Amino acid sequence: MPSGLDLSHDPSHDLSHPAIGAGGDPFAHSTAAGDQSTSRHVCHCGKAFIRKEHLRRHQATHGERTFVCTICQRSFTRNDLLRRHLTRHDLTSAPDSRRGRACDACHANKTKCDGGTQCSLCSKRGISCTYRLVSANGRASGSPPGAKSDGQSSTDPAVLSTPSTTEREIREDSPVPAPVGGLSLEPQQALGNNPAVIGLARFANVLALPTTTLDDNFRLPEDDRRWFETSTNEYLGHFHESWPIIHGPTFDSATPPLCIVATVAMIGSWLKNPTDTEDAALELHRILMEKFLEELSQPAPRNLDEKPWRTELYQAIVLNIIFAFYHGGEKIVAKAVLIKGILVAVLREIEFFVCSSSGYQQRAHFPGTFLPWVQTLRERWKRTIVCLYKIDAYLSIARWQPPTMHREELDVALPCTFALWNAWGLDVFFKRLTQEPADRTTYKLSEITNNPNSRGRPLLLVEDVHLALCGLLPGIWNHLQITRRTGKVGLDSLRSLAWHLETWKAEMERISLQCSQSFLTEETAGLPFVAYLGRFDEDPARERLAATVHIKSLLSDSLMVYHIQGMQLYADVRTINAVAMYLDTPTPSESTVPPRIQNYQAQLHEWAVTAESRRALLHAVGVLRMREAGSDGKEPPNQSIDPVTQLASALSALVVWAWIMYAEDACSCIPSLDHINIGVDPPDLQSTTRLENWIHSGGTAGIHGIAFCRCVVDGWMAQFASTLPQGNRRWELGEEIAPMLRASLKTSL
Repeated sequence: MPSGLDLSHDPSHDLSHPAIGAGGDPFAHSTAAGDQSTSRHVCHCGKAFIRKEHLRRHQATHGERTFVCTICQRSFTRNDLLRRHLTRHDLTSAPDSRRGRACDACHANKTKCDGGTQCSLCSKRGISCTYRLVSANGRASGSPPGAKSDGQSSTDPAVLSTPSTTEREIREDSPVPAPVGGLSLEPQQALGNNPAVIGLARFANVLALPTTTLDDNFRLPEDDRRWFETSTNEYLGHFHESWPIIHGPTFDSATPPLCIVATVAMIGSWLKNPTDTEDAALELHRILMEKFLEELSQPAPRNLDEKPWRTELYQAIVLNIIFAFYHGGEKIVAKAVLIKGILVAVLREIEFFVCSSSGYQQRAHFPGTFLPWVQTLRERWKRTIVCLYKIDAYLSIARWQPPTMHREELDVALPCTFALWNAWGLDVFFKRLTQEPADRTTYKLSEITNNPNSRGRPLLLVEDVHLALCGLLPGIWNHLQITRRTGKVGLDSLRSLAWHLETWKAEMERISLQCSQSFLTEETAGLPFVAYLGRFDEDPARERLAATVHIKSLLSDSLMVYHIQGMQLYADVRTINAVAMYLDTPTPSESTVPPRIQNYQAQLHEWAVTAESRRALLHAVGVLRMREAGSDGKEPPNQSIDPVTQLASALSALVVWAWIMYAEDACSCIPSLDHINIGVDPPDLQSTTRLENWIHSGGTAGIHGIAFCRCVVDGWMAQFASTLPQGNRRWELGEEIAPMLRASLKTSL
């Protein structure tokens, strides 16, 4: 259950409730009359024990967890539990009083030693607990870690990953990472003084251990809390708004598994400072992806009674796939696409996309009726599917592939609003619950995103329209496949897809207008504005500003997806990419153009004079103008980390290049009679009548007096290249999508 929930009013949690019995012992009233006089040892919590040593062992659970694993930082109340845990790391443990040697003081007094790094006798006397006699006589199997035998190498990972057990080191609880990938015992010397880099390396070391499991709970060392908090704030402040997959309000207070903690730290650190954390983040990402591939290769049980779904593991996998898309490295993205396909297959196998299966999982493995608890479980499942659906669409577009997931198979109701999912505190949750549109849960995601005119239209939010635009991808893909095979454009499918595309854009403009009215009137009492409130409920002015920025960001991403789908609908971007890739690859001067490329070029000549090519060009121009207008002057557009915008920019460059190279054989700098000068005549892309006339009649085009002509094609490509990230934030996918940008990007470095 999420931490912070107050259950003191629940009778099932009342230790003095008649159904449980005094002291919380369900068998307290079943004692026979003749046994009531039996002496019992009672703890202050109410539990009673017959033997005193059992009481002492129980009382230790009330105290501080003093036994800490130096590898994964998990804490335990008893030393024997720590010893048992250490075997999972293939490490020797502290001496066992029943199996090992006594310490020097106990050996001299001939008393029983209870073992550990500081036994009870030495603690009472205030002296150090040493094992010098043990070391002199040869290391026993239960001797303390840190004392190695002569035959054991100092570079043994089992030794390097275990710190020396001096009293000072134990008290300071300073974790020492295991050496993985060349990391030494002194990460500050090898990795510099950046705490985020050292912390990410420590995560990588723990995960690289063969005995570490992704579901392990991870106790963060005190030395890492500051940089981890900074990374978490960066994650929740920027990345989480676009990908709200984890439950932010309970992330810090709960104990999420190691795979989630490491992933959040990796993404937040890389977004905060990609220059310094690049290598450490990519190493951690590589190890995580290897672990994920290993986990997904294990057959998952189809029987719902056998095991609960590993939803948090699936969340971590989805987040790492998204990170690969953000980074854009060719090899990283290729592996992410592979794991995405395997993950979708696994989720289909266990019926993860089926609503009734999710309900059964909750009742069988996570029973409860407390509304915030039930809501968190339900939304966690929904948002895992929604985020996987979005990233599947993005990667399919970037890799020229059909989508792996189809909206028809998603038996999922619309998620709750961002505001309710990010209610920080029960008081805020129940306050926002009254503002939640309850009817959203009655509409299936596959149903409402398939029909723009459904009855649930008034309940739609920006993110719902975004998903609907992503859902057009299978239809666009099928349309292009038929066009390629037959050589003819399917007018019926083209009109249907175009109608859906423009209708969803109109819906987005309606929502944008409603939000704009809230901006102007400072009225935040109704939808859709209140749906985007975040975690600053105690500061209304800051809350309003954060919600405004969030809405603008979602609208910008949705408009980019609208233009991306428009360019894919009206232009065969995969064919354009194949031609551009061939022309960008050095070939011998005497070699002839392959027949396949000649065929593609002939198709582009035919396409460039059609109305569809001019519609594709307008979508590309729309992306370029959005990129130019979106820069606020504080950060250059080529320094932002927004892969959706970068994907749109690369596709736009591809379409503009094809239109310039294949629309006219000669220079077209001199305007034709039907020339349009976007920015002047028409002044913007909202002048639909003027643009529709140009689309149907044809003619030349330009922006602010600069024509789309072959003689200035390099200048236009340089303009698009300036919108893509450069340097350490370079997005390799952009160069794979639009190869003609490579020369401009190299020049700008």
